[in-house]
Amino acid sequence: MFDLPVKPDIHAFDHFCDHFDQMLETNGTKVFAELAAGPLTYDALARDMRCLGALFVSRGLDVGDRVLVASREEGMAIRLFLALLRAGMTPVIADAEITGPELVELLEVCGPAALVADENMLARAELGRKLPQGRVIPVREVRDILSESPDPGSWPTVAKRPDVALLVLTSGTTSTPKAVELTHRNLIAQLIIFQEVYGFDDGARLLNLLPLHHVDGLIRGPLSALWFGGFLYRGLHFSVQNIPQILKSFAEQNITHFITVPAMLRIIARVGSEAHDTFSGPDFRFILCSADFLDAPLWRHVEEIFKVPVVNAYGLSEVVCDALFAGPDEETRRIGSLGRPHGCRASVLDDNSEPVANGEVGELVLAGPTVMRGYFNAPEITAKVLRDGAFHTGDFVRVGPGGLYEFVGRKKTAIVSAGATIHPESVAAVLLTMPGVAEAAAFGVPDVARGEKLVAAIVPEAGQLISSADAAAFCREHLSAERRPAEFLIVTSLPRGASGKILMAELMGSQVDDFANIAGVQTPDINQGASLEEKVCQVAAKCFNADAADLSADSTPFNTDGWDSLAHMTLIEELELVFDMQFSAAEIASIASLGDAMEFIQGALDANG
Repeated sequence: MFDLPVKPDIHAFDHFCDHFDQMLETNGTKVFAELAAGPLTYDALARDMRCLGALFVSRGLDVGDRVLVASREEGMAIRLFLALLRAGMTPVIADAEITGPELVELLEVCGPAALVADENMLARAELGRKLPQGRVIPVREVRDILSESPDPGSWPTVAKRPDVALLVLTSGTTSTPKAVELTHRNLIAQLIIFQEVYGFDDGARLLNLLPLHHVDGLIRGPLSALWFGGFLYRGLHFSVQNIPQILKSFAEQNITHFITVPAMLRIIARVGSEAHDTFSGPDFRFILCSADFLDAPLWRHVEEIFKVPVVNAYGLSEVVCDALFAGPDEETRRIGSLGRPHGCRASVLDDNSEPVANGEVGELVLAGPTVMRGYFNAPEITAKVLRDGAFHTGDFVRVGPGGLYEFVGRKKTAIVSAGATIHPESVAAVLLTMPGVAEAAAFGVPDVARGEKLVAAIVPEAGQLISSADAAAFCREHLSAERRPAEFLIVTSLPRGASGKILMAELMGSQVDDFANIAGVQTPDINQGASLEEKVCQVAAKCFNADAADLSADSTPFNTDGWDSLAHMTLIEELELVFDMQFSAAEIASIASLGDAMEFIQGALDANG
């Protein structure tokens, strides 16, 4: 454990602001971030943050007020996040892919004093009179203010100190999401841990393309870059087609740390398998992987391909970000493990909250300065997981040889798919609102690409016909991308016990074998008399939860719902199975339409006679 370098008579918020101001002033013309819109210097960031501070005051916002931010403009989201922190207000960063109904729901959960959102999001959401006039601020208006307003030159005087620095949204076990309350003390503690473990300093140049509504993208992204006076690269959106250029960016930008998750790392290992020197620059230190279980084969494979160490971190939003570390020191960096705790106390307890012996399985419990204040407006839920200041994670672990922690499984029903925590119950609750649906259940199954993937089973009402494509279309309207099921099962009934409760183990067990191939989906029955285009479209329809009749050689990720990076890799692997061929790394990255895939497949078939 350690003591925070904050004097007893100084509030953590004041220390936080002083440090922000020092970094902004000291680094001046240095580039803070390379974004899709171009470079952003510390001077420009400081000026924009002060302008935003003045905007907040002009709209009647006060210290401690919560402000919900929902924007696809990453540069705007970053500016708003940092400015709100500095102003003593509480930012709540929403998923950039949030749907209208989800946005309305978040307003109910967080009770924000203001909403800053993209115009199209505001158009989709039925806001009614949920916020006072002038407190719903379109991003376009903020953009105009930043381009036209003079620099205020200073921050408004803060008369009181906020209790909460940041609200982090996390899926709830019901249809309602939870919001984790993190304090300035929590954030400072985590940043000190980053410095001690990862060596973050003013020379840190972070490549982090993870979503900003997750702590992995937000805390180890813009917050870390500013706190340490470093640099953040988010110049490209992560997609399979962008991977070759992303890999070139490591050398071009002199990157020191690559921050990623297992699902992203798996794609890079396949598409970038021939770019062996990607991380060979003199400044590069290590790959940092978190947010999901990093399996030993992938971990070992990445290190063998790229000849660079991979550091594995375990953490949750409830402890800001990271708590256990496998690396970068060789003593803790054992492939397949979670490493050891740093900056917190870790206990492994049985059902009676008694410690278990090393080698025995128990629940991981964490205590220390990074543990959250609680869940916002949810004292009963908080009391279940936060006892005597210690957070009960709901994850089962054991302490193995050398005192290294090993992940065993989850106590809760939550799954982690491509780094995103999803509560299946909340998704099933949304599906039950779909017209024509009588029953619905959702569950996770093992998946090579995602770690786990969400499967939904739907029972239509009598006389109703519902297809997987129908269900997928409904989910696109009501669920953000990371919460949408990857598979839909249309069934006549759900297995139930004598009490009427759905027998989830039976439902899941009946499906696991069906999802056991390399891509994690059932290979569709292919009409052997069909044309190449028809066959490819049939496979793609299964991968994208679409209707094959809606797909063609002209289908691309830009005009096809459901075609994201993970679905792209699933498509590749399914096509390889169906046509008994293998795409090269370069071909995978260059497939920008189904027509491209057809061309490569035809070439492979011709070459094989």
